[in-house]
Amino acid sequence: MHLAMWHLWIILGLVLLITEIFTTGFLVSLFGVACAVPAVLSVSGVGLAGQLLGFVVASAVLLFAVRPICVRLLHREGDASQTNVDGLVGREGVVVEAISSSAHTGRVKIGGEDWKAVSPFTDEVPLGARVCVRAITGCTVEVDRVR
Repeated sequence: MHLAMWHLWIILGLVLLITEIFTTGFLVSLFGVACAVPAVLSVSGVGLAGQLLGFVVASAVLLFAVRPICVRLLHREGDASQTNVDGLVGREGVVVEAISSSAHTGRVKIGGEDWKAVSPFTDEVPLGARVCVRAITGCTVEVDRVR
């Protein structure tokens, strides 16, 4: 089976696009897309030197013009959402064991999870009171009573 040069460019492009799945940074796929230019040049009858030049130019354009735009769109400011423990700050919960600053006791339920709680701004928070998480220190949530 004889492969034409444009076949090789397409295969290389596909390999690079598949490789992007295993990498981060949106870089390898640009070279995969750039392989389309020399493939078209090959079909048009341009020689290997012209194909390589087309690949270099297409890669440079994609790398310096297209990539920054794509990265900016993918990583917008303010899109970062809080996850895991950081996602609890600002959420409300219910006191399931009275919070006492003097006795260092208290537990709250937040989103179905039970947490040890302290209330540095209030001495006592009764059972059943609604609270809002202000901070997290280790495995303890600092809460304020919601009024």
